[in-house]
Amino acid sequence: MKPDPLKAALLAIPLVLLVLVGAVAPLGLLLWQSVLESEVSPALPRTLRVLGHWQGKGLPDDMAFETLAADLAALRAAGPAGEDAMARADARLAADVPALRGVLPETARVAAETGTTRAVSVLVAQPAWAEAESWAALRRAGEGVSGFHLFAALGLRRTAGGFEEAPEGARARTALLRGVAAAGLATLACLVLAWPLARWIAEAPPGRAALLSAATALPLLAGEGARATGWGALLLPGSAAAFAALVLGLLPLMVLPVALALRHHGPRLPRAAAALGVPPATVLRRVRLPLARRGLAAGAALVFAHALGALAVPAALLPDEPLAAEALADAARAGRWSEAGALAALLLLPALLVAGVLLIRRRGRAA
Repeated sequence: MKPDPLKAALLAIPLVLLVLVGAVAPLGLLLWQSVLESEVSPALPRTLRVLGHWQGKGLPDDMAFETLAADLAALRAAGPAGEDAMARADARLAADVPALRGVLPETARVAAETGTTRAVSVLVAQPAWAEAESWAALRRAGEGVSGFHLFAALGLRRTAGGFEEAPEGARARTALLRGVAAAGLATLACLVLAWPLARWIAEAPPGRAALLSAATALPLLAGEGARATGWGALLLPGSAAAFAALVLGLLPLMVLPVALALRHHGPRLPRAAAALGVPPATVLRRVRLPLARRGLAAGAALVFAHALGALAVPAALLPDEPLAAEALADAARAGRWSEAGALAALLLLPALLVAGVLLIRRRGRAA
């Protein structure tokens, strides 16, 4: 009986919706946060509207000073919620211009105690507002969408003349590069270790192959936290224990796709090549690896993506060494969603590039 395409599509709709709601939508929202400026505009809405008419030359007019004082007074009157909004806005300004750290709370405090006009009280409170760069930074932070957090994750900040090193630039780049390099090294180690085990599973009888596959998947059942703690208990150096826990925990994600690809094609071609006198290295390079190409690509993608997001291993064994995934988790816990989105976007980029290269190569060979 010929299957009904309409029924098949209807049956697949719940699964598609589950994937969209459970994976695509949260990831898309997080990536949107990476370009969304959400710290300053809720705290200083009227000031930003006034600065929208400022040409950026010299200082803005008195209305900007007046509205800044009014917005800060409203935040103080709002209690803890206003203080929190002010702190978030102040942290965003300081991330762009370090000299502005603490300027907003200090301005709000002194301006409230100064018995002069609001415009004068702002200048009395903080001389920083006599600098056009301070107002420019405030307006930049109030833009609806910008690349600030993406550039900050790369250790850069935008200025009037282009880009320059951010205050925490070296540390940000170190964390990002360390995370990508660790994921790449873990993927390479998994490739080397997985190949003999995948061949063993692929060439074993069905019963033994099932048993070996189940044993290979056991590390996945233990969980990252248990693996990290277990390797730490072996008194290995922190970096060695972290790498061992990471690689051996991700090894099943490499072994099983490769074994499946090799088993699908069977051992006939490699054995025929060997029977014809082809050297083992050539059989591996010209026969076995091409046959396992899809399994290797799937395994590499899975291991690389999971290694980028491995959070429990660094947290358990390398608490003092910066990693991009750990920085992402810290930003998410603190509610700094723009920073978290920027790090997620940059961590996702290498995986997308690898997938694109594999797809292009596959299409080129098919052509």
